[in-house]
This record gives sequence, structure tokens and C-alpha cells, in this order.
Amino acid sequence: MDYSTVIYEKVEDKIRRLTLNRPEKLNAMSPKLLQELDDVFNTFEDDPDASVLIIRGAGRAFCAGYDLNAGSSSSSAPAPSTHSRPRRFTVSMDRVMCQRIVNRWQRLWSLPKPTIAQVHGFCLAGATEFVGHCDIVFASEDATFGHPAGRQLGVLPSLSLWPVLMGPRKSKEYFFTGDSMTAREALDWHLVNRVYPREKLEEETLNYARRVALVSVELLALHKAAVNRYLEVTGFRAAEQSSADIDVIAHNTEAVKAWFEMQRTMGLKGALSERDRKFRKK
Repeated sequence: MDYSTVIYEKVEDKIRRLTLNRPEKLNAMSPKLLQELDDVFNTFEDDPDASVLIIRGAGRAFCAGYDLNAGSSSSSAPAPSTHSRPRRFTVSMDRVMCQRIVNRWQRLWSLPKPTIAQVHGFCLAGATEFVGHCDIVFASEDATFGHPAGRQLGVLPSLSLWPVLMGPRKSKEYFFTGDSMTAREALDWHLVNRVYPREKLEEETLNYARRVALVSVELLALHKAAVNRYLEVTGFRAAEQSSADIDVIAHNTEAVKAWFEMQRTMGLKGALSERDRKFRKK
């Protein structure tokens, strides 16, 4: 297929690569991009010649999260309708959207073949959900990870698997403030596998993918299934679904309502600046 927001390509015999291709928007995930992601996941899974998928972002960032200007279907929070006759936003509608977000990332988690995230620059908010559900994450030294939207917008529906990957204490430390962590900090807390200089990231990611591709796809699928099954018996799937419901509750708090009022009056850029102003370290 021809895509408008992503690039899906064959890199080598068994290696495929997905590039988020909205560099002018820091690859923020719009409804169109998310729809194309779903199609790529299906195409990769159904390709008998593909063993491993590399995921990266075009331009100066991996992904800045959900596109808050693109309509409510791309994020876990209500947004102004793009329809000529706006639908009244309801709790039930919000819950459906939050559950869809969790289902998408659990779909990525469940792909039977390995996925490798190649992260540089910003990896924020919804993008941490994206990489959290990949199998392997390699990051450049300039990468930053965080959920600044948690300061005034809501809870990440899947929590990006942070409680599973780095434990409850560190998860709370970053969720409570919305602060970002460096690539080295993310490595220390098991959110990423390896960190490389920016100019080496693509080469090292591809080299690792080549080694993965040396193993039969049947065995790769079984290795992945065994590890995933270990985590799934702990109940993390149900925990993610519950977090999505908690996000719906968050959207009905006075803080989140105040955020959307500020966005309406100041515009998105102005509201983001005002939100983060008091969190800047002196």
C-alpha cells in the first residue's frame, strides 16, 4: 500500500522497517497515522518472509505523542470535534476511545514476530506507550522519555508498561511530575535495552536486527510467546484495561477541564507553554 503518514519498506531479506513520517509535526500520532500503523502491523504479521520489524521516526524526533490538534480519536482525552455538527462528548464515548488505545498497543505487544524501536529525540506521552509495547528498544544519547501531559491532561491508558518495566516507585516518580528522563536514565531503569551515539543508532539497530533474522521465524515467535506469557500471567493486560478506565475518570476532573478551557482560549502552543512554565527548573 501507499501510505501518507508512514513508510513501510523491505530493508533486507527478512528485515522490514516502519518509519513514522510526519517530521513537521515531530511524528505526532494523528488518526490517519494510527490507522496506517494498524495496517502495517497486519501486513508485517502476514508476510511469511518477514522476521523482524524496526520502527523509527523521520526528522528530529521519534514521536512527540498523540496529535492533540488532530481530533479525539488520536488521543486518550476529549478534543474539539472536526465534524460540521459536533457530537456531544460523553463518558461512554471517552471509554471506548481509551479502550481502543489499549487494544492497539496490546496488538503491537502480541505481534508474533520481534519488533525493535529505534528511538532518537523526543519520545513523549503516547510514544512511550508505543515503544513500551515493542520487544526491544535502542535509543540514541539525545533521546528523552516522559509523559508531560500527565501534568494536566490525564493518565496514560496503558501506563506504557512502566510499572512492569521499571517498577512502581520509579513509575510514580516520573508520572507525579511529568518530568522527562534521559536515555541513560531510561537504560538504568530498563525502559531501553541499549544507548548509542546518534550517528551510530541506525547502524547498530540494523546490525542487531540482522542477528535476530538469523534465527528461524518459528523459534523467534516461540521465544517471544514464552516471555510474553510469563508477563501476561501476572495480569498486566487487565491492569492496562483498568488504567484506561481511570484515564476516563481523569478527564472528568476539574484540572483536565481547566486544561481544555485554556487550550481553547490560548491555543495548543500557548497552553502547553503555560502548563510547563512552572515546572521549569530554576
